Amino acid sequence: MPAPRRSTLPRSLSLGSATAALGVLLASGAPAAAVPGTPGVMAAPTVILYEGFEGPVSPATPDFVQTIADYDDGVAPPVPGYVGTSGERYRADPAWNGQFCNGLIVAGDDVSTVPTASQASDCEQDGWNQSRALAETLGAWTSHPDYPYPAVPRPEPGANHAVSSYTQGESPAGVMAATVVPVTVGHYYTATVDVAQANCWTTNPVDLAVRLDDGVSEPVAAFPGPIAACDLPVHQINGNNVGTFRGLTSLLARSTSVEVVLSNDLGGGGGDDNAFDNLALIDTTPQLDAVIAAPPIGDAYAADQTARLLFTVTNTHLAGSPAAPSGAKPEWSFDLALPAGLLPAEDPAIETNCPNGELDLTSASIVGRGSLGPTDVSCSLALDLVSSGGEYVLDPAAYELTGLLAPAATSARFAFAPGTPEPSPSSGPVLADSGADPLPALLTGVLTALLGAVLIRPSATVRGRRAR
Repeated sequence: MPAPRRSTLPRSLSLGSATAALGVLLASGAPAAAVPGTPGVMAAPTVILYEGFEGPVSPATPDFVQTIADYDDGVAPPVPGYVGTSGERYRADPAWNGQFCNGLIVAGDDVSTVPTASQASDCEQDGWNQSRALAETLGAWTSHPDYPYPAVPRPEPGANHAVSSYTQGESPAGVMAATVVPVTVGHYYTATVDVAQANCWTTNPVDLAVRLDDGVSEPVAAFPGPIAACDLPVHQINGNNVGTFRGLTSLLARSTSVEVVLSNDLGGGGGDDNAFDNLALIDTTPQLDAVIAAPPIGDAYAADQTARLLFTVTNTHLAGSPAAPSGAKPEWSFDLALPAGLLPAEDPAIETNCPNGELDLTSASIVGRGSLGPTDVSCSLALDLVSSGGEYVLDPAAYELTGLLAPAATSARFAFAPGTPEPSPSSGPVLADSGADPLPALLTGVLTALLGAVLIRPSATVRGRRAR
């Protein structure tokens, strides 16, 4: 077996934006929405959890109001916490679960007088009024043309439920809502959340954050800075600022569950006049495509003629914004087991424009790794293959993947040299269409545009230098 060969190239210019008009797939718990066959065209992320706090919630009455987590003050009978439509349970720190007008699940249509229930005892009338108004604002926001999840059915604004965080008292920093969500090991995840904020005309400091924790990796903060609706580009409804905060940092899951944690990192009582709704966990895993280029003449390569194999890694787009990538994807990898008889060429002419992109080759496998930068739509890796003759399929089942979705099958045929007897046909797998037209051979180092994808001329091979 030949010794492994490795090649790295400095990164080319960032890939330009693709403009695929793809809607957000809202199939809760489904695999990521990307499908192979359109390399360079970003697919929508997949929503794994979309928590609208709608179900079912008993209406607030003069002596009852629902809290986000189990509530027990040791005096009144305990109140079970909110349960989501798929059985989700939430935890919250005491100061954010029934104290100071925090952690109450309210709607604009709830009773106008603050309930006398013990879980609302620290909520004053003006805080109760504002919390109901913020819930209605959040309900109206979901019908706005800029809302990133337009396909989700929502109640009328007045009936919309949201979680109060009005802080009518000195609330310490802490967890406002956290829940554990089943995920797929080796997929990337980030989060979004809707926030409405009142009193933006005053000094109203807010520092909310969403963190993702799989119990194995270092927890990831989904947002690059504090979540503060008063700092958003102005979306004002009913006099309140409102918008959806969309995570730009993804966690590469190393276990089968992720805890989504919404926290208040500031606390205090002089601000935080807000409410939150529609907490979402989304799968942002990139799509891997693999295409063997068509032979330059006929339907088969000559024996020992090189065939160009192109791998393309395509990002998902930001929720609701088809032209904007969903952020960086570091440390993805694939390991492809080659069928017997199909080999990397002696000089494989490796090219890549992926950040930290590498290909490690043996006679039996191709191992690729790299990253996508914060604004990268896609990147590519390519090499030459050879065979002395035969028909070959690179099947999706032949890959081990981390941080990538499996490609479609791609195939190639190599004619046997004259005088060489062809082996008898076997009952092997039927050759499958790759789902995309094969790209021309990349012998000149030029990556060609495919189906609207914007690919870039990679720079000349320079060994021993890292991508910048």
